Amino acid sequence: MKINTKLSALCIAATLMSVAQAAAAAPAVTAPAEATQPGIASPAVSAPAKVPAPAASASVTTPAPAQAPSVPAASAPATVADSAKAATPAAPSAPAPRPSASVAPAAAPSAPSTAKPSKPQQPSTSGPAAAAATSVKPTQLDKLNHESAIPLVLEAQSRYLYAISGGSTVGRSFQWNGKSYRYLSEDIGTKTKLISYLTQAYTKQASEQFVGKFFAEINGKLAQLDADGGNLLEFNRATAKMVTMTPVKRSYLLTVPYPAGTKQANEKITVNFEKVGSYWKISSAPHVIF
Repeated sequence: MKINTKLSALCIAATLMSVAQAAAAAPAVTAPAEATQPGIASPAVSAPAKVPAPAASASVTTPAPAQAPSVPAASAPATVADSAKAATPAAPSAPAPRPSASVAPAAAPSAPSTAKPSKPQQPSTSGPAAAAATSVKPTQLDKLNHESAIPLVLEAQSRYLYAISGGSTVGRSFQWNGKSYRYLSEDIGTKTKLISYLTQAYTKQASEQFVGKFFAEINGKLAQLDADGGNLLEFNRATAKMVTMTPVKRSYLLTVPYPAGTKQANEKITVNFEKVGSYWKISSAPHVIF
């Protein structure tokens, strides 16, 4: 009986140790289930019959711990996958700056359009200014200076030469008071027409002085002595220098050269100007200048 008692005690101890090992291997799943069996098998009579059962249960529960670690291993990738999924939304947030980058190229064309118009405008401004200066008609000159005076003098010379040469056509010659005369062309054939033609560049007083000296009214028509006038002075190369000035009257000293082949000294001619209405006219008689 003592031997059986010792054997049963050893079996119980071995059983408890195997249960303890099984409990240590699977604390969450198998330990409580196996722990209840030793508590039931505590009587000495049933202990020898129950010894194989704990060993079998120990061998059965051994794979369980192997699966238990595999569960956390499987759960770990799941967590990594979840973290990867959580990270992937961050990638779509990265394109948020891209729309701002795409906006920059769209705004870029507006910058050149503003720069573009600013450089080419300086040459174009000076061009019209020069064109405006040359496009002013000499007969409508409202601003007189040493430069604009010359075109007006040239216009006055042209009208003087047209009148002194008889106009567009030379009429037939005839004798009157022992002298040879010719009629002027139809466009300036009367005193009224000739005065109107001359006063485009001269004052009325200067025009009348010229007509009274060189033309005669015969049978209601203007006639002139059958002779030619004019000189060789080149007024197109003349320079002007202002001598006197008032708001409505000015005088310029013209330096007028002869043709280069003549080798004559330049002529100094004073030309008087007067403002009539809005425009400047020459107040010196034509024959005094030319």
